[in-house]
Amino acid sequence: MEAEHAATTQTMPIRFSGSAGEYFRIWIVNIALTVVTLGIYSPWAKVRKLRYFYTNTSLEDGHFDYHANPKAILIGRLIAIGMLGVYYVSGYISPVASVVVIAIIVLAIPWLVVRSRIFQLRNTSYHGLRFNFQRNYKDSFKAFYGGTLITIVTLGFGAPTAIYMRNKFVADNAGFGQTQFVFGGRQGEFYAIFWKSVGLAILGAIPLVLLMGGFSSLIEAPEPGGDPANVNLYTVLSLAPSIVFIAYYAAIGIYVQVRQRNYVWNTTELGDTSFTSTLSVTEMVGIYLTNGLAIILSLGLLVPWAQIRLAKYRADHLGVNLAGDWQEHIAALTDEGSAFGEEVGEVFDVDIDVAF
Repeated sequence: MEAEHAATTQTMPIRFSGSAGEYFRIWIVNIALTVVTLGIYSPWAKVRKLRYFYTNTSLEDGHFDYHANPKAILIGRLIAIGMLGVYYVSGYISPVASVVVIAIIVLAIPWLVVRSRIFQLRNTSYHGLRFNFQRNYKDSFKAFYGGTLITIVTLGFGAPTAIYMRNKFVADNAGFGQTQFVFGGRQGEFYAIFWKSVGLAILGAIPLVLLMGGFSSLIEAPEPGGDPANVNLYTVLSLAPSIVFIAYYAAIGIYVQVRQRNYVWNTTELGDTSFTSTLSVTEMVGIYLTNGLAIILSLGLLVPWAQIRLAKYRADHLGVNLAGDWQEHIAALTDEGSAFGEEVGEVFDVDIDVAF
């Protein structure tokens, strides 16, 4: 039976066809209009950017699309600014009032997460069929507050449980049409990734500290009022060990990000459909490093090139495994979702740090 299933399963790669030249024109206009309008244009800039990336991402014979109304995003941001204003004003009125406002905002986070995911997914479509997210406020509170409480009580050592709970909540409540995603991962893998990253951090700390100390003792500080060229050289050389230190720990962060992303996608299913994520830690470190250098050396002008490059790499390393005929599968999902109301009036658009 397994052999028959394997024989009928086809793996379809996701493709990204965007180009740095095309996106640069969108990017530069977005920046100019955002500056000229003192930030008011930023929701329209975000929608233009996401539409470009979505419509240039394809799977088999269809592409993704983004349908968000910039006015809805603007309203959400104005509400957020209003909440921030209330917080600052309450601080002048009374310390107690300030604490009450903070408590209300903190308590609203799980609710905001749900509303944000509804907004993001219901404004995303493939083959004309929208994605979906359930209004599961109860599990949102458990995932975000329960995970935070576990992390605090365990002095940070229970953080993998919190990460697992958040990823599972986001994946299990997402859907395509009326078919739900299901996350089948286990907490143990998140702990394995966590302890490996801790081990790398500890192993790297000693040689890096010794390197910083030894390098500092080898270079001599220039005399006061000396040659400016020597002063500049000394400044650069003295910063070199710190740059290596930061780069090493940034690489550990990338390691955690890549391993979690691969694991979450590789253990998530959508009906009979599964996924294969094959991101490489070394390749991602190289991409982030060269992207960062390119952006710095170009004074920011190569940001579009860096974003296109990263999007293409991520798309090229994510595959969709389907047991059966793709056209029949899409037709069935479309029929299922035809009665699904397109409720896209949510106004909150908040980024969430999860792998899914």
